[in-house]
Amino acid sequence: MTYRQKEHLYPLVIILRDLINYRKGVINMEIELIMIKIEGKEVIISFDILLLGYNEAVLRMPWL
Repeated sequence: MTYRQKEHLYPLVIILRDLINYRKGVINMEIELIMIKIEGKEVIISFDILLLGYNEAVLRMPWL
């Protein structure tokens, strides 16, 4: 999976909406569009990501 720099950055927050300073506190990467299949339906989607280290990342759907 490849990723790229986001055009529109936004603050990194936990589920309770508290700000986090990790990696300057900003979501700044996204994966390229991918097709996934959920319950027989195909969806094209991109996820915002925060790289955590070797092969680890946090994913978020941009509209959530």
